[in-house]
Amino acid sequence: MSCVLSVSGEHLDIDALLQRQNLIPIVTWRKGDERFLKGRFHTDSGANFDVSDAGIEDFARQIIDADLYLATNYNAISILVSAAGVANATLDFAVSTRPGFVTQTSYFSSTFVQHVAELGLGLAVSHYPTQDDIEENI
Repeated sequence: MSCVLSVSGEHLDIDALLQRQNLIPIVTWRKGDERFLKGRFHTDSGANFDVSDAGIEDFARQIIDADLYLATNYNAISILVSAAGVANATLDFAVSTRPGFVTQTSYFSSTFVQHVAELGLGLAVSHYPTQDDIEENI
C-alpha cells in the first residue's frame, strides 16, 4: 500500500463509523490501544484505507489510482470524512527518496487537488529511503 486514506479523531467512535461504511479498512486503532512502538499509546481512534498498491517509486501510478478511488468512492468518502468525531482525513502518498538527489518534488495537478479539496481531505507525502539509501549510509 503506497497511498492510504486515513481518518482519525480523539472522540471518534471508529467501530460505529465502520458499521455504516462499505469501505473496508486495512487497519484500525482505538484511543488507548498500544502502538507498534512499545510503551506508547494511541491518543485518538481511526482507520486507514488502501487507495493504491503501486510501488513507492511509482508516484504517477499512485495519483492515477487515487483519482480513480476518489471518483469511485466519492459518496462513501464524503460521508466518512464528515462523520461525527472525524478530526483528520488525509490522503497520504508513500514516496521513495531518490538516491543522490538533494531535493525531490511530488506534483499534484490542480484538477486532482480540487477533487481532494471537494472531499475535505488533506494531502500528505511521506518520504521513505530506498534500499540504495540504506546501503549507502551503512
